[in-house]
Amino acid sequence: MANCEFITLTDQELVGLVQLEDNKAAFSELYNRYWEPLINLAGKRTRSLSMAEEIVQDVFVDFYLRRKEIQVKHSLAAYLKTAIKFQVFKTYRAQKIQDKYIETVSYSGYTTPIQPDNILEAKQIHAEIFQITEKMPATCKEVFLLSRFEKRSNQDIADQLNISVAMVRKHITKSMNIMRSEIKEHQMDIFYLVLLLYMHKN
Repeated sequence: MANCEFITLTDQELVGLVQLEDNKAAFSELYNRYWEPLINLAGKRTRSLSMAEEIVQDVFVDFYLRRKEIQVKHSLAAYLKTAIKFQVFKTYRAQKIQDKYIETVSYSGYTTPIQPDNILEAKQIHAEIFQITEKMPATCKEVFLLSRFEKRSNQDIADQLNISVAMVRKHITKSMNIMRSEIKEHQMDIFYLVLLLYMHKN
């Protein structure tokens, strides 16, 4: 199929070619369609063109790497917008993790200088947490992120997702069990530190 013919295909048809045939020309067409509007969306949230470009690049790289497993349930545009939202969120959290780590250790009364390896490991665990959330069912993932990283109360989450508070609690328990089963045993202490940095009392 000539490159010019991809212009006439729908998003769904292009996604199918990418997933089933690993068609790079189809992927390029999707990239060309959504690069600019996604840059604008990320730019409005970050107020930084360079950061917006990096975020959009990360979203497309992730989409390509996980192309076989991704399910676009409604529209590609909606999927990409949601992906941008979470990538912006992860980018901001990654920037703040070092300061939060230092602040928490300082508050605890430690006077020994914090080792760069510890800060790096905390960042790596933070990134791993978000990778593990991708394995969670959709509602479970959303509840976990809203609760542990957006500091929303159980009642707020229940109202937003139109579920009961009891169901919110069940999803939080389930998400934490998934985390425990996925995180490496020797990393558990720093895993809990990262979570505690953003946890709140309901």
